[in-house]
Amino acid sequence: MNFLFLSECDCPPGMTHETRYWELVEQVLHAEKWGFNTFGVSEQHLAVGAATTASPEVLYAYLYSRTSRIRFRHAISLIPVNHPLKIAANVAVADILSRGRIELGIGRGNTTLALRAFEIDLNKSREMAVEGIEVIKKAFTQDPFMHYGKHYKIPPRSLVPKVIQKPHPRMFMAASSAESHELAAQLGVGVMSLSNFQGWDYFGANVAAYKKRIKETVAHDPTANDSVSVLVHAYCAETDELAEQEAGSANLEYVHLAYTGYPRLARMGKDYAYMGEFAKLGEKLNDYRYFVEDSAAAVMGSPASCIRQIQRYKDLGANEVLLRIDSVSHEKIMKSIEMFGRYVIPHFRYAQNVVRPADKILTDIRAMREQAKALGVYVELPDEPRRTNA
Repeated sequence: MNFLFLSECDCPPGMTHETRYWELVEQVLHAEKWGFNTFGVSEQHLAVGAATTASPEVLYAYLYSRTSRIRFRHAISLIPVNHPLKIAANVAVADILSRGRIELGIGRGNTTLALRAFEIDLNKSREMAVEGIEVIKKAFTQDPFMHYGKHYKIPPRSLVPKVIQKPHPRMFMAASSAESHELAAQLGVGVMSLSNFQGWDYFGANVAAYKKRIKETVAHDPTANDSVSVLVHAYCAETDELAEQEAGSANLEYVHLAYTGYPRLARMGKDYAYMGEFAKLGEKLNDYRYFVEDSAAAVMGSPASCIRQIQRYKDLGANEVLLRIDSVSHEKIMKSIEMFGRYVIPHFRYAQNVVRPADKILTDIRAMREQAKALGVYVELPDEPRRTNA
């Protein structure tokens, strides 16, 4: 399993954006120290009351020289807010300056605040995002390239500068519907899957659809990325009770702020119609137990609980988790990053190195004695005779 630290740099009332951004820099350095593979932010515009990550490429450019190992993923860059050729050029420069540590996720946005401000046609956004991915892949892999499609008509051109990762930086598509998962597979890119609070069956069915289709794509395109990333709200503390106390209400508040606009978006564009299902969740949006155990949208609790939840995603086909550790204080975010790095990540990366209780190890040793005797490598010592006083 790969582990990604995801933030949208939520800025609470009373704090400045300047202070919050410098906190985020500390958090990224902390995540690298504690073994996270990748850091990512989503491109968010005009998101009053929540995310502030309007220019991920600027943030990343500063962080490349402050880090040495951790990778960076655009999670996500917005099409059609951005022209695909502009995205390709930005990623090429980032690939050079990060020394091959950049990855690209593409999506079409899910807030009316941004989509309407940028005058995006909601009935065209999905097909523009899909076609945009095709344009970007051509720009990365063909020299010269050209594209003549429904939304983008590009004459023969050569991308300058060139990416250094071959065949190109890993690409992903954000998806929360079955149709979007299949589109990602058809395009030969990884999927960043969101359950949208719909539960484990919904998540599992979407991933299964992606897995089935991506096998067909890989058969004729060995360079296709078949990774499944799952985006979840995350917080790890010493106990389940403490995790709920420290981060439960903050994460549910974010859910309300981010997701309650979905039904309205569903009425505004046919490609967003599936989001109308979110309105049926009702009081489940206020239920912390549903959030943590049944929504397939959270990894929260003690290290043991977080391990159990991540294992469930792994069993359903995910090989990466994007842990959104945000919406709480800087101190709590730093603590949670360390808890994941100290106790959770090693379980999936170096399970044999995780120290077990001595009594369990001794039980296993005793259980192997008969086998050792049969091989002649174990000799039982005689009982030591009792000493008596002269």
